[in-house]
Amino acid sequence: MPEQTMDEILSAIGDAHLIAFEEIAREAHRKYRGYDAAILIELDVRAQAACTYAHMQAGADRRFLDQPGIRLFDIRGLKLWHFETANVVVRLKKMDEDGRSRSYPTKQAKDFDNQLELPGLPAAPVRLTAGYLLDRTGTQIERAQIARPIGKRTEWCAAILPADQRTAGERVWEDVTRQARF
Repeated sequence: MPEQTMDEILSAIGDAHLIAFEEIAREAHRKYRGYDAAILIELDVRAQAACTYAHMQAGADRRFLDQPGIRLFDIRGLKLWHFETANVVVRLKKMDEDGRSRSYPTKQAKDFDNQLELPGLPAAPVRLTAGYLLDRTGTQIERAQIARPIGKRTEWCAAILPADQRTAGERVWEDVTRQARF
């Protein structure tokens, strides 16, 4: 069977769910930035990512847990959202501009990125990472995005457009995959 394209995969997920990922990431970062300034000054980038991740997971729970066709899997701490009709599994992460996550990868996270089987998951779902890219100061979200990791590289990365940048009838995402340099 031929490999699915970025357009095919994101179309299968659907605009409503892509928009939900964008809103979840922005809402989580807003909550984190809403902490008291005396607390924020004490937190390093690792704590910032952990707090934002916890808010993203809670936001995803609120949006997806009761929706038909969407299942949450927790594989030894790796939380994944399975969109059954698209046969896509999504994890939430802080990402770099190429759509890669930077945290120390656990075995199950490496298996996820390498598109390998994970215990309990249905057969061969496409694995994606959805999350956010911060600006250089680490204080603002530059964009929400969704990417397809393949091992240590990213096959593609798409920015999910915020509401004020969307045009009715057009895609809610744009390809931001960087071209390889020679």
